[in-house]
Amino acid sequence: MNSLPYNLEASPHFLDFEFSSTGPKGEIRKIVRFTKMKIADASIEVYNIGFGDYNKAEDRIDDLIVTDNKDSDKVMASVTAAVMAFTDQRPEILVFAQGSTAARTRYYNMVIAYHHTSINAVFDIWGHHAGQWEVFKRNKPYTAILAKRK
Repeated sequence: MNSLPYNLEASPHFLDFEFSSTGPKGEIRKIVRFTKMKIADASIEVYNIGFGDYNKAEDRIDDLIVTDNKDSDKVMASVTAAVMAFTDQRPEILVFAQGSTAARTRYYNMVIAYHHTSINAVFDIWGHHAGQWEVFKRNKPYTAILAKRK
């Protein structure tokens, strides 16, 4: 990633990460959360990565809000830093990513495609397309992503 991440605060088990986005809309609290998924093959651990603004009034992560704080590169670098820290602790697991909307999933595909060389040096990446998982290829419309530390 070209931008430096914001400072992250990790929970004791590295399942939650917090940082503050700073821009024209002020300081916005962001949360990255890893949640273990239930899957049929119990020999594989898969964690979903969830990400969004912290909604204090409802005490939850809002993954549908569009903050537009003019710092998306720095925010994505921070999410990437959270994935790195999480997989440092659990290198054997798979991380599952899917946007809360089709537009966000497209955005995540574009970010991974743009940084593919540096990401691919650290992670094996797969994309879900037409009902199948395959090695991630640039410019393909994946509906979900899987990543595993090399």
